[in-house]
Amino acid sequence: MSLCRLLLLGVLLLPGSILAEGTLTLGVFAYRPEAVMEARYRPLAEYLGAQLPDHRVELEVMTLDEIEEAISHRRLDLLMTNPSHYIEIRSHNSLTGALATVINAQHGQPVSSLGGTMIKMAGNDEIQRLEDLAGRRIAMPGRRFLGGYQTHALELMDAGIDPRRDIEPVITGSHDAVVAAVLAGEAEVGFIRTGILERLVIEGRLASGQLEVIHPQRLVSFPFAVSTRLYPEWPFVVMPQVPAETVRRIAVALFTLEPEHRAARTAMIAGFAPPQDYLPVENLARRLRLPPFEAVPDFTWHDIWQRYAGFLLGLAAAGLLVVVLLVMLARRNRQLRQQQDRLSLLAGVFTHSHEGVMITAPGGELLEVNDAFSQITGYARDEAVGRNASLLGAGRHPSAFYADFWQHLHRTGHWDGEVWNRRKNGEVYPQRLTISAVTDAAGAVQRYVGLLSDITRLKEHQRALTHAAQHDALTGLPNRALLADRLRVAMAQADRSGQRLAVVFIDLDGFKAVNDTHGHAIGDCLLVALAERMQDELRASDTLARLGGDEFVAVLMNLASTEEAEQVLHRLLAATAAPVEIEGRCLEVSASLGVAYYDAAEGGDEDQLLRHADQAMYLAKEAGKQCFRVHGTREQQEDRLTTE
Repeated sequence: MSLCRLLLLGVLLLPGSILAEGTLTLGVFAYRPEAVMEARYRPLAEYLGAQLPDHRVELEVMTLDEIEEAISHRRLDLLMTNPSHYIEIRSHNSLTGALATVINAQHGQPVSSLGGTMIKMAGNDEIQRLEDLAGRRIAMPGRRFLGGYQTHALELMDAGIDPRRDIEPVITGSHDAVVAAVLAGEAEVGFIRTGILERLVIEGRLASGQLEVIHPQRLVSFPFAVSTRLYPEWPFVVMPQVPAETVRRIAVALFTLEPEHRAARTAMIAGFAPPQDYLPVENLARRLRLPPFEAVPDFTWHDIWQRYAGFLLGLAAAGLLVVVLLVMLARRNRQLRQQQDRLSLLAGVFTHSHEGVMITAPGGELLEVNDAFSQITGYARDEAVGRNASLLGAGRHPSAFYADFWQHLHRTGHWDGEVWNRRKNGEVYPQRLTISAVTDAAGAVQRYVGLLSDITRLKEHQRALTHAAQHDALTGLPNRALLADRLRVAMAQADRSGQRLAVVFIDLDGFKAVNDTHGHAIGDCLLVALAERMQDELRASDTLARLGGDEFVAVLMNLASTEEAEQVLHRLLAATAAPVEIEGRCLEVSASLGVAYYDAAEGGDEDQLLRHADQAMYLAKEAGKQCFRVHGTREQQEDRLTTE
């Protein structure tokens, strides 16, 4: 045993109080040279430590015996080993089951199974089939290696070859050493696990085509050269002494590990999946009589009954106990399936959400979108993924808007607001957008998650409510509230420009008689018609509002002289006095106008201006109606009829 491993065992045997508080030890089975395993899995341990702020995860690359020694002294918290070894140690220790299953990666393709690869030197035509392996010198890393011996042994047994008696084993200790033994001619055949050949070629330690595969299998969606059946990949095991909350956080860290993460790329994995069913590995161990399913005595069932009748009865009771345990195991598997269903449910929330969801890289590249995103924007998933989110922009916002947007997002990690975007068909629409940054443990942005919704109908409803609150329901003219606002704006403009401003109070003469004689429906039609007429007689800069009933107010802006205002007043009198035909009835009314001019030098507010116009209107009524009067002038005492 190397000095490094002696030191490792010494540390593992130290009392728990000496070890650093909050340290979790991750043991990894050294099926390849220790330096290779250390470099491969060190980033994974660092990643787990980063996901557990109150813990530090230490990596230990260990042999199978060292792993068992560490488990017996409770010096190991986390473990990654081959499935057959996991089943063996589970039979001797109170493990809670596998937390996850490793997903390997080959050229970006996820692989959650492993098998065995039988190799020989290229050009060795003496070995073509499994039957040709009988009596051969075969290099293997060890009999406890699942992919390095046990999967091969089962294939030999099915081919009629006893792997314990009919071959000459050469134990090398690692898969790399097996390949070296075949290349050096020390063995005719080598047993290694799947993926080793490809990785040695990638590492430049083996030339492509230098070795050939015996009994190759053509398996769909499996990227490695393989000679045997496939079995579940390595389990990730958590020891019972780890607190449940820490186990939950470790599970979250494993299942959220992205294939692009440095820890995944270095370990050459695509992440972790919910634990697979390792029953095929147990069945393999049973057939090969491997621990914990060692061979039974070499005699018949009749001998067994005669000699061990009592024992068999006890065995039957034990079998019943096994059944109970299997039921418990089935319940556990059902719970695991329920957990998997929950993960599927969460994925369904993303897929079926009514809000559009987009996930982008820090630079804005779209990584994933849901169906609602496609329905809102018109871009199918294949059209959107890989393109920048700026393709949605409508070009309505100035560059300063986007500068503020990014500044706020970088500062707070969140932005929420309304934007104008463009659909694929070119339609511009209002959108509610919420952007949240997803960061790593160091605070660096990894992803942006955006929620978007089409608020076109909401905006239309808001506009309708605003219009209803500011306009007369019958005529569509501005109401008293909007009139007050426009009058304040007009007075402020008159203060700046020095031009005159007039407020005209309009009251219809004889309208009550129309209502009483013909009904309110006819009266409403008459009001609408007169409102349209008066609106046509005003200039574009003027405002006509209805206060209620038959009372209207006109605001005349930018008047160069009193004469210009009087021209408008005469047109209003003429428009209101002209007959109106409604449903075959010819209706006639007139109007009395009261005028108040605004003088910036004298000051005053809009309410005072309206009161003065109202007072002048009553003077017009007293003067005989169908005329106008101006507040505060001699003309209040004189009639000004439209027909002179």
